[in-house]
Amino acid sequence: MAPAAAAPRPLRKRLRRKRKVALVCAGGGITGAVYEIGCLRALEDLLDRSMLDLDLYVGISGGAFVASLLANGLSPRQLYDEVAARSRTPFGVAEAPLFKLGLGEYLKRTSRAPRVIADAVLAALSREGRSAADAFFTLFQLLPPGLLDNSGVQEYLARLFRDHGRTDHFRDLHRELIVVAVDLDTGDAVPFGEKGWRDVSISKAVQASTALPGLYRPIRIGGRDYVDGGVKKTAHINLAIQHGADLVICLNPIVPILNNVSDGPLRGHLSNRGPTWVLDQVLRITLHGRMQYGLERYQSEHPEVDILIMQPTRDDMRMFRYNIMRYSARHIVAQHGYRSAKRQFVEREAEYRAMLKRHGIRVGDPNALPDVPDPIPWRSSMARHLGVSLDQLAHKLAR
Repeated sequence: MAPAAAAPRPLRKRLRRKRKVALVCAGGGITGAVYEIGCLRALEDLLDRSMLDLDLYVGISGGAFVASLLANGLSPRQLYDEVAARSRTPFGVAEAPLFKLGLGEYLKRTSRAPRVIADAVLAALSREGRSAADAFFTLFQLLPPGLLDNSGVQEYLARLFRDHGRTDHFRDLHRELIVVAVDLDTGDAVPFGEKGWRDVSISKAVQASTALPGLYRPIRIGGRDYVDGGVKKTAHINLAIQHGADLVICLNPIVPILNNVSDGPLRGHLSNRGPTWVLDQVLRITLHGRMQYGLERYQSEHPEVDILIMQPTRDDMRMFRYNIMRYSARHIVAQHGYRSAKRQFVEREAEYRAMLKRHGIRVGDPNALPDVPDPIPWRSSMARHLGVSLDQLAHKLAR
């Protein structure tokens, strides 16, 4: 009998050290972030390893908000309880307006109106092959680079960290955090939190990562303009792999709906419901296609890395009906995220048990989970924080 082939050198090296587990929170707007929090609460209830006890957190767009809270020690139970509650002061912090018009930018643009209008008129009258339509599009220069200002994200996070005794600096975190944004002028994905990118505050990096082009204005940091981290890639799982992750748990809230025109849940073509449904589906198809392509590459180039994807099913109409920027539906979406993760573990229990066992993580009985998690029973904020701290201590003692 021929001797067994030796394990590839990189794999053997990984087996000699502690297995590294990373969490990647992909983009998906406000609704996606709340869905991820529901999934995290289910994982916290199912696994014998706390979601606060991972080695690396990677956040993109709405997922950057979630990842920054986890890396700062706010537990999934605490996050779920806060977003599922109908309070106007989640985490004890008054809601900052996420949608700011920023009239100053509009006023600054109007000062350019005489010159821009003159250029448009001259272009329309010239004989250089320009049409009236060309002149019309010239007027778009009067619009700001984004309709709204998302500085409320930075303000809210900075205050939350301060009021809860957490840090707004990457260097002071006990766990590694990477927040991805895209440099608008170069097209490069920038990993805030990595060496060389730690001088910016966490809240500012999250603001940059959530600056959805067209809706929000680019964020200027150190003389560079940054936009939403999902512009380059949906999840940036490659960053977790580059940092030595053996297991990557990826939360991906955006998938395209699978609509059967004849007898599907919508009973008809998506186009019949208007342009917003068409644009939403096209965005989902694009993001999902990039995610699938990336997964195929990672599995081919890094077969030694396990990747566990938590995401809605393609017939999940509840996630499709809610606009990705809709905050008012957070209670419903958080519960849905919990149920979705539970259902995924029930349907693929054997596969997930085997995968997670390779990394020393045990899985409880997914059928024993409630339909929705029990809320934290204490009303006072001090008692709630103490309860969360005791939960975290219990997890560590159990390990």
